Amino acid sequence: MTEKRKAALAALLGLAFVAFCYLALCRALGLHILDHSPYDSYTLQAMLWRQGRVSMTENRPWLELAVYGGEYYISFPPFPTLVMLPLTFLFGENTPSQLVSFSCVLLSYLIGFFTARRRGVSPFLSAFMGAFLVLGCNLCEYGLYGGVWNVAQSMAFCLTCAAFYFVSRSTRPGVYLGLIFIACAVGCRPFQALYVPLLLLLSLRSLGIKRLLPALVVPALIALSLAAYNFIRFSNPLQFGHDYLPEFAQQSEYGQFSLHYIPRNLKNILRLPWLESGRLTFPVAYGFAFWLCNPLFPLFLVSFSAAVIRGDVSAPDWTLLFTLLIHFFLLLMHRSFGGVQFGTRYLCDLIPAMYFCWARPLPSRPAKIAAASVCAFAILFNLYGAWYFHVLIGG
Repeated sequence: MTEKRKAALAALLGLAFVAFCYLALCRALGLHILDHSPYDSYTLQAMLWRQGRVSMTENRPWLELAVYGGEYYISFPPFPTLVMLPLTFLFGENTPSQLVSFSCVLLSYLIGFFTARRRGVSPFLSAFMGAFLVLGCNLCEYGLYGGVWNVAQSMAFCLTCAAFYFVSRSTRPGVYLGLIFIACAVGCRPFQALYVPLLLLLSLRSLGIKRLLPALVVPALIALSLAAYNFIRFSNPLQFGHDYLPEFAQQSEYGQFSLHYIPRNLKNILRLPWLESGRLTFPVAYGFAFWLCNPLFPLFLVSFSAAVIRGDVSAPDWTLLFTLLIHFFLLLMHRSFGGVQFGTRYLCDLIPAMYFCWARPLPSRPAKIAAASVCAFAILFNLYGAWYFHVLIGG
């Protein structure tokens, strides 16, 4: 079998495995792949756009709506609405929002596979790494649904993976696409903007300043569009609406972000699961043992430390580490780590960048066995958690 056929076979087998696990979870939880989520604010926003509006006069208490000037607004960055908009012409208000999340999971797997292959990882190990990327973290659970939180984070995960992959190809089309993808990711999760300097550094090293400048035009237009939309709604180009949620505007003494929240958040995300009646169980709100449900964190730290010892760490590597630390710190300052959830899903926003650095050939057979064991554990743990989480909350 030729190397290309072996790679194609490995990619398809990995894709089939990811799809099987996702669909099996859906069946176990009574979900349907074409379900429309009642928490899909993006379809609601798309329907408003079709009416020439950006706000509504009636409240929908089950959604996180921002209240500003007596009107109600979708309080999330708007990029996923552009995906939902064409779907509304086919499905009306009942778009298959869960299918959108599922598509992001599958695309993220494929990007993870090709990222590892480009680094020289063997085809079947690349498929395993790609499966670990999407099933060995909290994406395995939050990617099951089509709610506004699920779609936003799944799409940002996929777009950030794509941004790093294409920029790393070091070609002009690759850099153009990569910078567009990270701009779109910011339109899903604003903190993804933290990775823009690193991606620009990688792009600059590939193309040089003169060839890079034209690549900035479309991402800049995307950023200006996001800022303009914020200004139209909230008279502030940097305001996506969360500051006008009742929980932050009325019920929080310290606002949306504060150093005051760090000790509590650290305590929550370090909590361990426990055995209860012979079953492994865990807290269902505000996160727990982030390193256990997202084992790429310890894998990345071990890999990075080994590279430091070997003296094989470049300026972009140090920039990546510094960016991850800033991202982690800013999330710790948030009022909560996401409420009811399995694991610590906010920290999944760091995983695409960590995977980009980690997905390389492993130096020895013991290292391969150790890493494969951790990855296999992560997949099994997250599959179990994604199911049992809904048993715990009665869903």
